[in-house]
Amino acid sequence: MRYDLLIGEKIKLREMLDSDLELIYDWENRPELWHLGDEHNPLTEAQISDFINHSTGDIYTDGQLRLMIEFGEETIGCIDLFEFDQHNQRAGVGILIANSKNRKSGHAKEAVNLLTNYCFEILNFRQLYCHIPVDNEASMSLFSSCSFEETGRCKDWVKKENEFMDAVFMQRLNG
Repeated sequence: MRYDLLIGEKIKLREMLDSDLELIYDWENRPELWHLGDEHNPLTEAQISDFINHSTGDIYTDGQLRLMIEFGEETIGCIDLFEFDQHNQRAGVGILIANSKNRKSGHAKEAVNLLTNYCFEILNFRQLYCHIPVDNEASMSLFSSCSFEETGRCKDWVKKENEFMDAVFMQRLNG
């Protein structure tokens, strides 16, 4: 991984470290976030430690990539590539800025742009995509500001509490 491309003006993206265990454990075990991902049950510290220690940082080996978002000396969130499809040169993108004090400050936009540039310039991806629950206007605005375009809606895509809601499907093409 060429980490020099993952250093922005205010933030940097870095690989996961053992010292991130407590943060990731907290984030992965927040029930209010479960509707945003594929995990819908608590994870143990052992499961998260295994995830950290078996991650190579190579999406071609792991099929996914999680990078930690650092602002100064503080780790404020993470950004993921998931559902990697090598043949079709695409992956999904998900991002979490964990604490509200770090939101609406440009950090998420910088992280998405850094990761997008890495995917397009180094990994030669054809496209990135995300699906965002329709009630998450901040996320739709973020990805829109990073040149992702709405290309469709997925009906009843996400179960939040006891209701299903639509999700907006957004894509950004390379070129």
